[in-house]
Amino acid sequence: MSEVLTVELDPALLNRAEERAARLGLDPAGYVQSLIRRDLENPAPPHRFASEDLVGTFRLGGASATNSRTRDNLRRAASKREAHR
Repeated sequence: MSEVLTVELDPALLNRAEERAARLGLDPAGYVQSLIRRDLENPAPPHRFASEDLVGTFRLGGASATNSRTRDNLRRAASKREAHR
């Protein structure tokens, strides 16, 4: 037995999805189901820290090196460089 999932889409996105489904020979529900199946069968790799090349560049006082902290440190460093010009 199937369950129903209601999804609100922007009309332009819905139109594009319906056109794509038709080109693939699917109805819109079949198209969405194929996308969900494909995503579940091939999950994205785990998130990688986007600034790994900067690890060790800043002293973070023992705090975890997150993207947010790295961006903050980069901003502070840039501000200091600007102030010395």
